[in-house]
Formats: sequence, C-alpha cells, structure tokens
Amino acid sequence: MILIKNARLYSPYEMGIKDILVAGTKIEAIKDKIDVGALDIDIIDAQGEMVHPGLIDPHVHAIGGGGEAGMLSRVPPLQERKIAESGVTSLVGLLGTDGYTRGVKELVAKIKGFKEWGLSAWALTGSYQVPSITITGSVGDDITFIDEIIGVKVAVADHRCSFPTTEELIRLASEVRIASLVANKAGVVHFHVGASDLGISQLFEIVDRTHMPIRHLFPTHMGGHMDMAKRWLEKGGNVDITCHSDADEKAASLLELYPDRVTLSTDSNGSFPKWNDDKSAIIGMGAGSIAELKNYLDKLLASGLDKTLALKAVTENSAKAMGFKSKGKIEVGMDADIVIRDGSDIRYVIANGSYLVKERVAKRSMYDDIC
Repeated sequence: MILIKNARLYSPYEMGIKDILVAGTKIEAIKDKIDVGALDIDIIDAQGEMVHPGLIDPHVHAIGGGGEAGMLSRVPPLQERKIAESGVTSLVGLLGTDGYTRGVKELVAKIKGFKEWGLSAWALTGSYQVPSITITGSVGDDITFIDEIIGVKVAVADHRCSFPTTEELIRLASEVRIASLVANKAGVVHFHVGASDLGISQLFEIVDRTHMPIRHLFPTHMGGHMDMAKRWLEKGGNVDITCHSDADEKAASLLELYPDRVTLSTDSNGSFPKWNDDKSAIIGMGAGSIAELKNYLDKLLASGLDKTLALKAVTENSAKAMGFKSKGKIEVGMDADIVIRDGSDIRYVIANGSYLVKERVAKRSMYDDIC
C-alpha cells in the first residue's frame, strides 16, 4: 500500500489538494485527508505539487523502426527506463516501414517484456503494407487470440506505403471490427498518414460509404493535415498529433474545440527521414523519443491552455481511443498509474501500484550494466 499526501490532484480534472491511497494495483481511496493510523505503509508527501495519471503513448516503435537508409539506419529498440523516466506507464507498440526486417512476433515479445518489467503495454499487428504481416496468418485471428494485440497498423498517403485501395481498407477495417467484438477489444485500425495531399481522404470515403463506426479508424501524424483533422473531428473521429515541431500549438487549437478526441503520441524510436524534393534520396535522419510526450505536455501546461485539456491529450483521451477502460484517470477503482512531480521534474512514477521511478531514480532494467 502507498499513501500519497498533499497532492495537487489533476485526475486529469482539477481536484484540489487530496490524499490518495493505493492498495495493490488499484486506487483505493481519494479524500481530503486519509489517516492510516499505525499501518506500516509507504507515505509520500507530494508537498502540494502536481499529481496526474501516468502518460499513455499510443504510437511507439518498441523494437525500433526505420531502415529507409539501409540496415545501419534501423533505430535501436526502446529501453524500459527511458519510458518510466518520461512518465509513461502505458503504451501501444507497432511496426512501420521495418516490416521486412522485423516482425509482429518480435514486437509482441518486447511488449510482453515491458509488462513483466511493470508497464502496461499493447501491440498492433501489421506494418505499412497491405496485405498485413501477422503472427497467425490473419489480422482477425491475431486480435482474437493474442491478448496484447488490439488492432492493426497500415500506411496511407505516403510514398513508402503499398497504396491500398479503399476497398482493401474497408475489408481490413471490417475484419478488425468483427475480431474486436469477439475479443472484447477496441479494434483499432491505426493509420500512418503520410505527407501526400491525399491525407485521410480514403478514411472519409470509408465512413461515408459504409456503416463502419468511426471510432475504429485512428489517424496519426495529423499535424500535417490540420484542415482534414478538423473535418474528421467534426464527424466524431479521433485525431492523433505527433510530438514534433509545433505539435503543441496544433494540439491546443484542436483541444479547445474537441477536448475528448485529440491525442498526442511520440513515434518513439521510429525514424524521421528527411527526403529531397522528389523523394528519391534521404538527406538527413532523426528518430522519435519517448521523452517528447512529457516535453510537449509541459509546453501545453505552460501555454495557458486549460491544464485539464492538456492532460487529457496524453491520458484519458488515449485510454478511450485505445479501449483501456481502467487507464487514463486517477479515480477509485482505476489502475494505480500515477506521476508525482516536483515542478517540471518527475519525482515518482507508479504503474499498477508499483514504483517505476522513486525519488527521481528509475527502476533498473535487466541489462542496464551491459548494454
């Protein structure tokens, strides 16, 4: 059991100064004052600093991405400590252009390792290409029979994608929907949206032509398609903005209009290639960082945007979009995923009731001293 006292609680809704009692993996009580008497439990004095839910990143290249500039350009896998140090307690791992040299089995193995370490983690089958690469030979079977898999990843509007037809995307979305109903999962069709002017035009066609619930279609990298993002939100969809460049300003403008359906993600450990004008050669290379989720949250918190709106974009909104029913909020009965700050610094990270960061020191990973 852990008792957090004097927390300036954002649940993500502003709650004032509260005490929070954690028992096992859950939040047991939230009150103005909690007295545990002589019980021998950990007591943390938050000293009036901000306490908020653990961050959720719905777009992470857990085993590394990239490879567009040759095998040497493949990005290394993500380390557990970096996740915790960034205040992230839940994530969704996926593949990208790396679907030829990396597979869904390797991804799911990494996700299972994250869970053993103390994080909450899920995965998407597929990669950029259609037909999708899978473990079982079927997207639907992957979702139905593999606990960690909640949907599929696919790319559109990108010169590196397989240019799927709208008919192919409708069939893929239908397979995901049916499997998600059987497996009682969200059933996410996660669209990498490239820089082409096509944007999410095919997604609009899907919802206009079919009865597919818009909640299944989750477009990311939408900071480059703001007009389409607003139209998609007007239709009732979710929009994800990648933590890059002026993402905080773009996210803020959308959050003020649509506070429940805008999310932020990092594309952590995915490659950020810079192409020449005709896309024939790479002239620079970067990579996403899991730390950017907290960095962009901090920008939003400092921007004058309502703090609850800023926090929702990296907690509650992502939990709803991904179907994580016990995540994203600090409420009685929810999973005890909690970040305790000291100003802008992270002092504690608690995930499922256990410490991942304790007084600014992260829990060690198995191979920290070796690699």
